[in-house]
Amino acid sequence: MGELFFAFTFPGGRKVADVTSVTLANNTALTVNKTVGTGKRWLLLSIRLTNPDNVARNCSIIHYKEAALTNVLDYLGYIAGLAAATAYQVPNTTTGTSTRSDGRTLPKVLDAGETVSVNWAAGGVSAGGTDADGLVVEYLELDVA
Repeated sequence: MGELFFAFTFPGGRKVADVTSVTLANNTALTVNKTVGTGKRWLLLSIRLTNPDNVARNCSIIHYKEAALTNVLDYLGYIAGLAAATAYQVPNTTTGTSTRSDGRTLPKVLDAGETVSVNWAAGGVSAGGTDADGLVVEYLELDVA
C-alpha cells in the first residue's frame, strides 16, 4: 500500500498527451469522450480544444462517473461562443463575458471508468472544418492494483 500511496501523492507514472483530430460539420454537434482504462488512474493536468469551424460554437467539458455519461461529477469548463479558429484551455484563468474562470478545476484525479466528455454544440450554417490536434488531453497515467 505504501508504494501506491507514494505514487498517488507524488505524481509518477507516465505523462500522456492524448491528441485527437476534430472535424466539425455544418450545423452538427460533436462529442468526444475519453475514458480512464481498467487498472489505471489519471491525474488530469490540462484540456485544450479548438474550434476549426468558421462560426462560433458553444463548448463544454464534463467529468462523468462512468462511460454511460449519466452521473455528472463536475463541470470542468464551458465557453459560450468559442470564436472560429480559436482555442479554449482548462485550466484557464481568463475572465471575460464568454469565458468562465476555470483555474480551480485541475489537476483532478480520475479513477478507472470515469469519463471526460468534450462537446462542441451545433453552430448553425457553416463550412465546417478539421483540426489535427483539435483536442489535447494531458494527464499522468498511473497503474493501480
